Amino acid sequence: MASRFPCPRFYWYPRVDEMAIMDMLSADGHALKIMRNDASTADPDHEAPANFNYENGILSWEKGEIKGEDIVTVIPTLGRAAEYTIFSIEPSPPPSEALPESAGEEKQYPFKLRTTNALILPDAFLSAFLFSGWPAYMTDAQNVYVLISTLSGTGLAVPFWEEILHPLLLSLGFEDGTYSVVKTRNAESVRELTKVNLMVAANEGRKQTVVMLSGDGGIVDTINALGESERSSKYVKPTVVQLPLGTGNALFHSLHASSPRPSIYTQALQTLLRGTPRPLPIFRASFSPGARLLTNEGQTTSPLPKNALLGAVVASHGLHSTLVADSDTLEYRKYGDKRFGMAAQNLMFPPDGSAPHAYKARITLIKKGEEEVMERKEHGYVLAAMVSHLERTFTVSPKSRPFERVLRVVHFGALDGETVGAIMGAAYQGGEHVKRADVGYEAVAGMRVTFEEEGEDSTWRRCCVDGSIVAVEEGGWMDVRLLEEGGEVIDIVANA
Repeated sequence: MASRFPCPRFYWYPRVDEMAIMDMLSADGHALKIMRNDASTADPDHEAPANFNYENGILSWEKGEIKGEDIVTVIPTLGRAAEYTIFSIEPSPPPSEALPESAGEEKQYPFKLRTTNALILPDAFLSAFLFSGWPAYMTDAQNVYVLISTLSGTGLAVPFWEEILHPLLLSLGFEDGTYSVVKTRNAESVRELTKVNLMVAANEGRKQTVVMLSGDGGIVDTINALGESERSSKYVKPTVVQLPLGTGNALFHSLHASSPRPSIYTQALQTLLRGTPRPLPIFRASFSPGARLLTNEGQTTSPLPKNALLGAVVASHGLHSTLVADSDTLEYRKYGDKRFGMAAQNLMFPPDGSAPHAYKARITLIKKGEEEVMERKEHGYVLAAMVSHLERTFTVSPKSRPFERVLRVVHFGALDGETVGAIMGAAYQGGEHVKRADVGYEAVAGMRVTFEEEGEDSTWRRCCVDGSIVAVEEGGWMDVRLLEEGGEVIDIVANA
């Protein structure tokens, strides 16, 4: 397929061929796969052009309509039967209307690429959606990667690449061979790519962009792999474009909380085409020497590099960290973001009829250089957030804003299951929970949790840092601090 939009020459870092734990895929250059084609002028010599109208954010014509919120972009198709091709993501039916899959039928995904051809389009529509070329972070980068995280969420990253992103890249002139496609094989693949390729090239001053089909885990793995290494004076932060295919996608929802688009897939593609990269503020969660990172559904423990993790979303102890840890299994993950509610139900209403666990710890908040120790000794929920949303509709910190360099702590004591359920329900009402008298909500520069749970079993001493679970030893601690401006390791693209 000939390129209609010329791309610059790219120079590839040679170590990419040495990577043993992931698949480096070469896109095969096949023609655009059209999932649905609305040809408004199938035979322009014998059929009058459709009369398109664009009002109230809806493009309509005699045979159909497309909502502006579903449109990705429009390109001119010079020399063809139609003058323009409109790319949109076809809305998925609500779960109650979705038909069950039958044996042998093609698997249904919550996204489908739709193309619509047109001879004439309204100027207002073209002004809003006409493709004007790839942004600089795609064309100026010396290394461009498409990272497909096969383990994220419910496994939608591969079909999104095959059904949506790859056909779109081809149609918009971003040709195969101008970027490398990386398909992860295991939980260490993102870190391996970062250390073997991104870090070395960044220290050489090379501009790099990673289009990441992943949840928050891919971002945090990249941040930590970069943060664990020494940075040279030539270091250039890699740019990351997240296509949110994880479970909660907290970072993406928070960076685009003001977006009116109902589809995260359409919003993500709009961000890829029209976003702006900005440094991503991060924090460091340091741990006592005996703390261990839990992986493989909690069955594998490993030391933390430098006894610390970097994060950009949350650091928590209590109900949040426990439900994230308990629900991080293959069985739970197939339910998507519903897994969090399922795990929370068991914690709020234990099967044996007992009260929810009272987490014993001393909590110290750092405000303007001063330490403030909470009087409360038993807790139900303690979470330091850099973001506003943990899920699309779960507003954990309503005052948080995109790229704001502020930690906000949400906390409450050991309460009964009904009360905890009411607090969680209020969070789904735009963050109304922070107005309750039994919920604390305050801006801090840092937070320290000193654990007072006794015994070798670390079940109630687990912490969550951006989805990673850390088990802390008896008498151990977690200390969370904002990194100063200039300590960022990546730029992330957003429309904010």
